[in-house]
Amino acid sequence: MSSASQLAMLGGTPVVTISSGEQWKRPIEKEKELVGKLLDEGAVSGAGAGLPLEFEEEFREFIGCKYCLSIDHGSTGLHSALWAAGIGPGDEVITPTAGYIGSYCGALHLGAIPVFCEIDPKTLLMDPADVEKRITERTRAIIPIHMCGRPCDMDGLLTLAEKHDIVVVEDAAHAHGSEWDGNKIGNVGHIACFSLQGTDPGGKPVSGGEGGIVCTNDRELYERQLVFCHLHRKGVVDELTLPEYAKLDSQVLGLKWRAHPLALALAKVSLSTLVYRNERRRQNRKIIFDALRELPGIEPVHDYPKARPAGFYGGLRLIYNPEELDGLPAKRFVQAVHAEGAPVSGPGVGHMEHLRTIYTEGFDIWGNNRHPLNQNFKPHKPGDFPISEGLHERVLRLPAYIDPKEGFLDQYIEAFGKVVANYRDLL
Repeated sequence: MSSASQLAMLGGTPVVTISSGEQWKRPIEKEKELVGKLLDEGAVSGAGAGLPLEFEEEFREFIGCKYCLSIDHGSTGLHSALWAAGIGPGDEVITPTAGYIGSYCGALHLGAIPVFCEIDPKTLLMDPADVEKRITERTRAIIPIHMCGRPCDMDGLLTLAEKHDIVVVEDAAHAHGSEWDGNKIGNVGHIACFSLQGTDPGGKPVSGGEGGIVCTNDRELYERQLVFCHLHRKGVVDELTLPEYAKLDSQVLGLKWRAHPLALALAKVSLSTLVYRNERRRQNRKIIFDALRELPGIEPVHDYPKARPAGFYGGLRLIYNPEELDGLPAKRFVQAVHAEGAPVSGPGVGHMEHLRTIYTEGFDIWGNNRHPLNQNFKPHKPGDFPISEGLHERVLRLPAYIDPKEGFLDQYIEAFGKVVANYRDLL
């Protein structure tokens, strides 16, 4: 066997010879210009005016929603959205166990109880059928996660929400520009929260270092967010129209979770390139998925018919089916593809939230036995969520490319094909 045909892991020559695939560069000079302008003006604090308000308006127009509020982090955006939805002590919120603690930790600190659910084995997203099984008289919210910019089944979730009179609070941290049935996420459900963490191209789809932004079409949810965490926002008292807030002053309820203007300057530049980056990543995803779909053992993640993915934070997902390759373990497959020079990682579908210590052993959050998990809560153990836990052992992660070097994707795809063609050598 020649070194070209022999697997690199076993001494052969790697397929991928192009060292770096991504060529897209963020417009750092524009970032410096905008940040420098704020520094020159001394406009480095505040909200509701100037650049922070400009960014909110640009993002609101991009999403198509009625109201948009910038905030200091995506997780505090979710926290404030859950408070706006009326979540409090003893309430239950449903979220996928294959998820992230930032999606629901706000509910936990509000005294509510996280109730975990399974994911759909094809889309790897919150399964509405499993959600419905877990709804009780204490359920007040559903928290879907549009993981890697892939929209959840919003029709199914909103139908459940209407049937049971509960609120859908979307974790859209990865989903800037994603669409459901022709409408952008943030203009579909009750309230959606985006993260602005990191820097392009590896950060959140719209990135400003740190930050978040929340979108809704519900005036009451928007005003409740304002009073909860936008202390001294310019004009905040004039924005409040609901009678229960008429007596509040500009300090509202005292929390100051406003986004930093310098972060929003970076995010403003990032937003200006989002459409291009989303479209290019979408095109390259199709090239990769169309090719890999033809190989045994590899199943590109499925999208719902009404979903149009975007954002792509966290990369692309493949479902590995070991039975099609005579039981070759996922870790062994990943090692072989990686040895060929193709970036790939896994297996893993996300955090298994139900197996965190606080849900297996408990944790006294406020001290003196004053925590939401001491009532109506059953400790979890491995095996409680067999679908999610099973997928955790066979989901692979790939980068999502914007402008790869010429020929890179061909070599990338060839690396997978070479390993599949020679998988028996790895058994």
